[in-house]
Amino acid sequence: MSEQGDWVLIGLDENTARRQGIPARMPVPRGEFEGLADKGLSIDAARKWIKDFLTNSEPGKSGVWRKQNSTLVSQFEAFLDKAPVWERAQKAFGERDYEKAISALKRIVTMDPDDHAARLNLASAQANMGDHPAALKSFQAIRKTFQGDADYHVAVGQVHLAMQKKDAALDEMVLALEAKPDCQPALDAMVQLGVLVPIYENPRDAASLVYVRSDAVLEYLAGQWDAAPRDGAFYLEQLAYHERELRHDVALAAAERAVAAAEGASVERAQLARIAALRSLGRVDEALAAAQAYVKEAPSSSGAWVELAKCLAQAGRGEEAPAAIERALESDPGDLAALSLRFWPSDPADIQKVNEAIPALAAFVAAHPESAGARRSLARAELVAGRIDAALAGFASAVALAPEDDDLRAEYWGELGKQQRYLEIIADAAKLSDLAKRDWKLRWNEAEAYAALGKNIEARAAFSAINFDESLHVDVRRRAKRAVKTMDETPPVVT
Repeated sequence: MSEQGDWVLIGLDENTARRQGIPARMPVPRGEFEGLADKGLSIDAARKWIKDFLTNSEPGKSGVWRKQNSTLVSQFEAFLDKAPVWERAQKAFGERDYEKAISALKRIVTMDPDDHAARLNLASAQANMGDHPAALKSFQAIRKTFQGDADYHVAVGQVHLAMQKKDAALDEMVLALEAKPDCQPALDAMVQLGVLVPIYENPRDAASLVYVRSDAVLEYLAGQWDAAPRDGAFYLEQLAYHERELRHDVALAAAERAVAAAEGASVERAQLARIAALRSLGRVDEALAAAQAYVKEAPSSSGAWVELAKCLAQAGRGEEAPAAIERALESDPGDLAALSLRFWPSDPADIQKVNEAIPALAAFVAAHPESAGARRSLARAELVAGRIDAALAGFASAVALAPEDDDLRAEYWGELGKQQRYLEIIADAAKLSDLAKRDWKLRWNEAEAYAALGKNIEARAAFSAINFDESLHVDVRRRAKRAVKTMDETPPVVT
């Protein structure tokens, strides 16, 4: 630091100066010097002070001083000359005109090779143009300056990803996380690379999100589960969550713990999930043995017979599966999985084959008039066949038979919504006195119906109620929050 009359020339860390694209020595008005540590040094202030120093200060007007400090004066002048070029570059970035941005930034780099902020932006513009080799070269030229900066390492890693250099990308993301352990772009990239997996330790709590090595998810969760006493309900919730995420090994572990801890109807859910997880993991012999054991233990469980049928088919003993399916339908004529195996074609979207299956399915419904599940399966088939009115009538009949089945009613409302029959959804919802306590899918369908009818106040209230329901999975609540935000951002429809 040196004093020049009313000015103080301060020295900056050279790395910091290069990162910001400012001279390493900076004139500061004496009156501003004391507060500089608190306020920091902005680019605008630097330009103002340098211009003022060169134009008005005694040293700046002194030919002798300028000659003795010619290198510093050249740096000051280059810094000022860059300002309009920087403005062009920033304007081009704002307009996503990366070609113009690159042209302006190259001009800045020529004017001031030590302006690494310009080089960093140049690399970014080149990456946006798809010129990844040039971007990588530009990034590497400033590596020493930005080493340890999380954003820099993420940007370099993204270029490596675009060039299919996954190992190099992974190395950069690791460096980013070492610099900033909660660096979200790096975490997202590690997920994309398959190295990490995002896990909610508690599916209802957004704050419980952790990132776990993809090859150690079960090991990590088992340690968490063992850390405190857990009941059957806990393991059933974990089971459902990891089933949805197709983490079959974790679902199996949760199912086995649920079997040991659960009681009553929950035991059946856990047992069936255990068999399904074994099947999904390719452990067919174990799955078949477990299914055979469970049908003996619970012969009235339609789900047990369905799992046995699936295991037999997967084990190459498909000729034995129909008998198990018949036993399932004897136990529960409305078991949707059994009905699908019994009547539906292997491709449920094959319109011709579904049409061919409808007569037999309709006959089964006629033979079991009190089965809501059978009517629901027939309604689904009629939808595939394009018989919309008949399908909706079938759903309505099924709902009348099982008014407490929220999943069934939600499917019905969903199909009404697809046909833009929103008033029917609202009318049916009005019949339910306790909708707030029913399945979230019903509340979601009601909210969408209100929104489609332009009743934004009601829709916003319904979505907000879902968002604030802490009993729901965090992803459902986030969807509801996004729905409210979208409504707030969308102008009302003028009618």
